[in-house]
Amino acid sequence: MQLSQLSRPSPLCAHGVQPKTPSAAPLRHHTEPEQARNRPATCSGRGSHLTRAQPREETSEQALERRVRESQEVEERVREIYTKADFTKELQQASGNLVVLEVESSSVCQTGLPEPELHWKDDKKAALAPCAKIKHSFQRVARNCPEVQFLHLEADGEEGKQTCEDLGIEVIPTIQFWRGEKFLWEHRGYLQLDQDLGDGIMYYGNTGQQGEHPSDFVTELHSQEDFDHFVNTPDQDDKVLTVVDISLTSASPCIHIFPAVLALAKNFKGYARFARLMGDESPAMQDIIRSLNVIEVPTFLFYRGGKLTGRHVGSSRGDLMGQILNQQSALGIAPPPPPGSAPKRHSLRRR
Repeated sequence: MQLSQLSRPSPLCAHGVQPKTPSAAPLRHHTEPEQARNRPATCSGRGSHLTRAQPREETSEQALERRVRESQEVEERVREIYTKADFTKELQQASGNLVVLEVESSSVCQTGLPEPELHWKDDKKAALAPCAKIKHSFQRVARNCPEVQFLHLEADGEEGKQTCEDLGIEVIPTIQFWRGEKFLWEHRGYLQLDQDLGDGIMYYGNTGQQGEHPSDFVTELHSQEDFDHFVNTPDQDDKVLTVVDISLTSASPCIHIFPAVLALAKNFKGYARFARLMGDESPAMQDIIRSLNVIEVPTFLFYRGGKLTGRHVGSSRGDLMGQILNQQSALGIAPPPPPGSAPKRHSLRRR
């Protein structure tokens, strides 16, 4: 994909069409491997690392109290909007925090792929079932992500349909990610929506497991000075590989590989250190990625002692891990033991 296609759309532009601006650097999105899209979801109802653990045993009264309490929390965390004006007001009041908009309907549930509509006449209840599950996932995420603002739009009725048209919503359900009045990314259709909801919140909202912040493990680089300081950190142990993740705001492969980058950063302490650079964050950042000869994202640059030792392009977690292990094994540096592994036992010899 050309870099000219990566500028953000103007606030609330019709149909989410992004205006093109001239740019000298072609930049493509790497094709994402299928296995990367089939991993467990994060920050969602399915395999979530942000959902609350429920007690193993509870009475019917306790279960009822919990459901009532959770319903109240959802009402507090998810704000209803009805018009474009409502949406604009919520964006302005979010104070720069991430805003996630869910658009759903009680009568429409689409995959997001080209599909015939004949099946609706056969079993509409079954066709709507996947979207009911998505709604519950959205509510659970909203309860557990306090630093993110959640909005809900019901697409039924004339007012809801008009608001969808105003916001460029063409597929139901859809989730959109916004910050300020800037559109970031969206997922259309129910297929893998819960997973993309979790990935998007982690990528844009800096929210991870048990309220942790990914930026505590993956350093955010916002300038040439940040980049130079991270790559050339004084007194950095040469045995620790420096990894810089070059990503773009709206590139799906970059979004979907980020949970793996975070996991590696947490598990490879003392073995590799990680940073992320958003190449379309500003004109200055675009200049940086051009100077680094980055033409496809995500690109991972490897440094040791301030010198570039290699690069990897792709969104496969396994390939990225393999590249890091290869870089280290070439110098005889062993990886840390897997999390939770038992320490090696030393045999005692009798004298």
